[in-house]
Amino acid sequence: MKHVTYLDRVCKTSLLIGILGLGGCAVVNADADGISIRHSAENNVLVANQAREHCAKFNKVPVEVQRSPIESSYLLQTVITTYACVTPK
Repeated sequence: MKHVTYLDRVCKTSLLIGILGLGGCAVVNADADGISIRHSAENNVLVANQAREHCAKFNKVPVEVQRSPIESSYLLQTVITTYACVTPK
């Protein structure tokens, strides 16, 4: 039987929290005019895709208009990115 050390558990827990933090995001506000999303500071591509999907529901495209300063907790750094949904030209 393999002996699991305290360090092994800490490493595995940190890895899991990191993966969840990079993948997770939460919609703060959304309507036909735009969307605001709280997400990890490193997670820009997935957030842009989420904004694109949201604006597409209204036949619009997203344009990033604001990004909040980074908010830090013990393990994660988050920002709120706001996109306007605009009619494509």
